[in-house]
Amino acid sequence: MGSVDVAIVGAGPVGAALALLVSASGRSVRVIEARPGPSRDARTLALSQASREMLEGVGGWPQAGITPIADIHVSQKGGPGRTVIAAAEQGLPALGYTVSYAALEAALESRLAEAGVPVSYGASCESITLGADAATVGLKDGSAVAADLLVLADGGGNARRIPGLAYLEKDYGQVAVTGPVWTDRPHRGRAYERFTPQGPVALLPVDDRYALVWTATPAEGDRIRALDDTAYLAGLQAHFGDRAGRFVKAGPRAAFPLKLRTINTTVARRAVIVGNAAQAMHPIAGQGLNIGLRDAASLAAVLAARRRDAGAAEVLDAYRASRRRDTGRGVAFTDFLVGAFMDRRRVVTWGRGLALSALDLLPPARRFLAARMIRGAPTALRGLHE
Repeated sequence: MGSVDVAIVGAGPVGAALALLVSASGRSVRVIEARPGPSRDARTLALSQASREMLEGVGGWPQAGITPIADIHVSQKGGPGRTVIAAAEQGLPALGYTVSYAALEAALESRLAEAGVPVSYGASCESITLGADAATVGLKDGSAVAADLLVLADGGGNARRIPGLAYLEKDYGQVAVTGPVWTDRPHRGRAYERFTPQGPVALLPVDDRYALVWTATPAEGDRIRALDDTAYLAGLQAHFGDRAGRFVKAGPRAAFPLKLRTINTTVARRAVIVGNAAQAMHPIAGQGLNIGLRDAASLAAVLAARRRDAGAAEVLDAYRASRRRDTGRGVAFTDFLVGAFMDRRRVVTWGRGLALSALDLLPPARRFLAARMIRGAPTALRGLHE
């Protein structure tokens, strides 16, 4: 049986970044991944400036497949109010970046190899045993890995193997239709968030095009996906408006259901749950992966502050306390936005418009909101002693 300080189940961006951070502090790490190899996922990710800084710090920021987001135009359909949040106002080179998942995955994979962190692909987790002195993961090939601390960063596939862990789910009754679209004018790094009674529509700048996220009911999502390109572009134009220009071309489309899923606790005996395995959110505010990367950074900081037993109870308690405010507020804010901007009542619509207008007129409020979106709520590490 192999034994390490920290075993991480899941080689996605959160698990890989955590492995690099923990390895850099001198602890032994092993990453366990059920997939036979890197996913080469074609998705486009939205990462904040803070996430870029964190990934650059571990050498995992890709050199290609990146488009800076200079500002975000926020508006609502059917009512007044709009605002623009700009990187220049924050004193930052960009608010965030759209990044190719495959490019980020490749950069992290390369850095893990350089750092000598072992990654076991095709190693499906079959059992988890949490003991007083170690956590043990039983693998499909009959082998096992023991660790002082087990971290689940696998999107939620194995949390239910641990007694007492359970998920709470909220189905929004929506799907996100996604795909590339082109307009007749350059985006100049501007992203759009357009709130409609049917759900938000987002346009994220990617190379010379946009990545579209169009929220709809499942039935409407099926109808949208079945349209030919001409009808699809015309429908998008009518729904979104002309603020980004005229839509002239569309690429392949996909759809996925939108749900909020949270776990009842992010720690168990000698185990921590991070990233989408702990909280999976609506993409309305682009917080999911960014919060997951902050999970990784916080856990690594807790482990760096305590040099002995990585799975001690005080380490788990300190990690949970360090993340409670940021993740709690991120989940609540995202869930609030989904409901608040779908209310069609006129008084609510005008109230939203006043809020957006006030945000537009008050630079300190914009700066505060942007700071929270980029870096999350402040955290504190408590109770750590050698």
